[in-house]
Amino acid sequence: MAKWIWIVALTVALPAAADEPTQRTGIDPKAEQVLRHMSSYVSSLRSFRVESDTVDELVLKNGEKLQELSASRVEVQRPNKLRSDRLGPVADVVFRYDGNEFSIYGKRTGMYATAAAPGDLDRAIDVARDKLGIYAPGGDLLYSNPYEVLTEDVYQGSYVGLEPIDGVNCHHLAFRGKDVDWQIWVQDGAQPLPRRYVITSKNDPGQPEFSVRLSRWEPQAAVSAQDFTFTPPPGATRIQFLTRGNTARR
Repeated sequence: MAKWIWIVALTVALPAAADEPTQRTGIDPKAEQVLRHMSSYVSSLRSFRVESDTVDELVLKNGEKLQELSASRVEVQRPNKLRSDRLGPVADVVFRYDGNEFSIYGKRTGMYATAAAPGDLDRAIDVARDKLGIYAPGGDLLYSNPYEVLTEDVYQGSYVGLEPIDGVNCHHLAFRGKDVDWQIWVQDGAQPLPRRYVITSKNDPGQPEFSVRLSRWEPQAAVSAQDFTFTPPPGATRIQFLTRGNTARR
């Protein structure tokens, strides 16, 4: 690590918490403070939009690694609405959760599926991921308490330093857990938004990585109930969701 990063990091002051929580064993105090500040801020947003660019690393049987790229626009309205538009030349799919129902619609194929959903966002993220195999990009960051989800099996955390992402200084944090190691870059200043999130799956062959870059944040965005409600267009074909077993968080 270049020395100048450490020097700059020492000059940054973080806002003090009103009520100091219990310090987690094994996590550097500064890393904990930044992570809690980010968690509190994101969970306080009643609505937001954000764009994401993800890289999902696949490990082939011969050990070769391939990277699958995708881009999405995510929209959230708490306590129980989520929309994710997957963008790109191949994928053009919209996933919606309106507090009662999941829906997914392929604009290119004209096919859609719906399923009953839980009444709150936390459980909806779990069910969509574990039962339907549908991921909200950086879904760990969308929970009502991201800190608790992110540190669930963490035994070590460190503060790396300040690093620029898209011209914005971000606090780089690194954490180790039983099953995954992960890193997060949190925007410095009054809006501690997550800007990059990387997960390494330690128990999978080849230890593949998943990363998401978050940009064009719109905190407290003006949203409409129609953004999350799905009405099948004329001529659309209904299909069934495929269910699946449990999967790792992303």
